[in-house]
Amino acid sequence: MHLDQKIMHLGFHIYDVGFQSPNVEAARPLVYATALLLVLVIALLNLSAVSIRNHLREKYKALDN
Repeated sequence: MHLDQKIMHLGFHIYDVGFQSPNVEAARPLVYATALLLVLVIALLNLSAVSIRNHLREKYKALDN
């Protein structure tokens, strides 16, 4: 792992490519792809959290009874 490398989070990447690019038309597909990726990551994290919550709820419900 290279912990000293700089990274750009997806929200800033959308802003940077969409509004700071000299050729907006060429950057538009990249903005849409990045926004879709951001939405998919958020949906995946939310579904994971729901799954973990339901698993733990069932586990502790069984221990409570």
